Amino acid sequence: MKRFGIAIAITLGASAIQVGTGQAARHTAPTRGGTLSVAITDYMVGFCPNDTNSNSALMPVKQMGETLFEQRADGVTVPFLASSASSNADFTSWRITTRTGVTFSNGEKWNADALMLNINANRGKLSGGGNATTDNAGVNPAASLFHGAKYGGLAPVAWANTKAVTKIDDVTVQFDLKRGNAGFKELLYGSGRTFMRAPAMFTPANNPGTKLTDINYLCSRQMIGTGPFKMADGGMSADKGTITLTKNDTYWRKDAKGAKLPYLDKLVFTTTKDAATRVNGLKAGTTDMAWFTGNSESNAILRAQKIKGLKTNVSNADFYPQLWFVENKAPFNKQSCRQAVSAGLDRKTFATKRTAGFLEPMTSILGSTNLAATTKNFIGYDATKAKAYLATCLTDRGATELAFSAPFDTAPEAQKNGAEMASQLAAVGIKMTVLPVETSSIIVNTFASSATTGYQAIWFSVLEGPGNQFNSLFMASTSNGFYNMAEDLYGSLSTLNISRHVDKDFDTLWFAARGLKPGAAQNAKYQEAIARWQEQAHSTTIIGVKFAVSTTGKIMGMCETKLLSGGVARCVSNGGASLAGVSKNK
Repeated sequence: MKRFGIAIAITLGASAIQVGTGQAARHTAPTRGGTLSVAITDYMVGFCPNDTNSNSALMPVKQMGETLFEQRADGVTVPFLASSASSNADFTSWRITTRTGVTFSNGEKWNADALMLNINANRGKLSGGGNATTDNAGVNPAASLFHGAKYGGLAPVAWANTKAVTKIDDVTVQFDLKRGNAGFKELLYGSGRTFMRAPAMFTPANNPGTKLTDINYLCSRQMIGTGPFKMADGGMSADKGTITLTKNDTYWRKDAKGAKLPYLDKLVFTTTKDAATRVNGLKAGTTDMAWFTGNSESNAILRAQKIKGLKTNVSNADFYPQLWFVENKAPFNKQSCRQAVSAGLDRKTFATKRTAGFLEPMTSILGSTNLAATTKNFIGYDATKAKAYLATCLTDRGATELAFSAPFDTAPEAQKNGAEMASQLAAVGIKMTVLPVETSSIIVNTFASSATTGYQAIWFSVLEGPGNQFNSLFMASTSNGFYNMAEDLYGSLSTLNISRHVDKDFDTLWFAARGLKPGAAQNAKYQEAIARWQEQAHSTTIIGVKFAVSTTGKIMGMCETKLLSGGVARCVSNGGASLAGVSKNK
């Protein structure tokens, strides 16, 4: 769920690359060949556009699939599989040119036709197992392979503001929008999730049947992209906890000396839920690389940074997990109940106890590198106010207690996060029950359309910075586009409105900001929208999260490969890091 074209007030020196012990760049010639073992914490789901992989499960996908745009270390969105992007004056029409000389790992060409097919799939306009006649007649999103209930079907929401997509020539595609969007490149980056897939993944011949659970769907069980690695024969393990990738011999990018990438022959990703086990593997040398989240694994990151011989790259705190209040059911259909919980969370104590000071307490639902951040109306910790809000909540509901449940990932440290929140709320008279649920299941239930399958509140990380295009998908309340052509509203599907709020005043402010040229006026309008959100307490946050990737001393080249557009890509995100330029000493 996870990134952009808004100028941000940081320099490359204060970029997303923060380093631990022994991180000075080395210039020894890279070693070719070898296998890299990588420990991650999330189970993979699949590879269709509607298969929503969470956090570290994105890392193997990132090695196989690539995006039209990349986010540089300074936060700027730049062309990647696209070679250029241009718009008209009011940002209602954009032309994207595809890079030439690039092929998918199966030999198919990357061009305007491939881009059109990907966009149609992402918009929910293809049905696996269907045919041209039925596809052209329109596809029922609930029954479509590429957008259905299987894992939430997030992709089409990003395109709800799209009026038309037209192929201009073999390398150019034009996007005409209903409303101007100055951050359209950032939207196409899609938090690093808008992977371009080979046409073979979408053909009916490779996706027989009509059931979303059909195991023969190629697009769900095999990723075919333009990336430096491809899936080995056999694909994923039965529990989707192990995946092996091999070198893509036709990969299009070269290193600084013009030599072929990647350097490694093979990558093996293994899901390991316990963070301490991942650190122990690095220390013992049985694991080459491991991914960590500061959300629940700060102690493991701090421990890895102290182990001699290990190297750790840490992102900025650009990720903002929220406690989302689900407002279409009790108790959080009452604003006073949302305010009570927000005021009852001691963020400073949480950051100290659960992250050993590695992470900072938040004073806005968005972090300081996001230009929409504002402290106005943010409800911080105040036990006295929490009890006052609680009294109003109980009166508003005609109830004797405020009790609710919220899911947290099954990893031990994530459960401890939930326990700490529950303890803090208990101190002000609020009862919170922590549910142990695998993250992939939380995603399914969060975006299920039925109120009976959802939660009362959700500790869930999708908001991020420095831009806000991805955030729009989860914060807006209205629905239009492919799903509701009669309602030309703002461009977000209601099932991605995590809090299920109906705050049209927020929508008006937020989408007015999105249409403005980046600068002071846009920032002010975004801040006005966030102030409204915080006043209504649609969600609250506690800490700004950093992610980390740690390696043994044998691993070289992390975060050093330059982009064709200049500069280096963001080193570490929630989806890990690119391994195209990484090598392993023997």
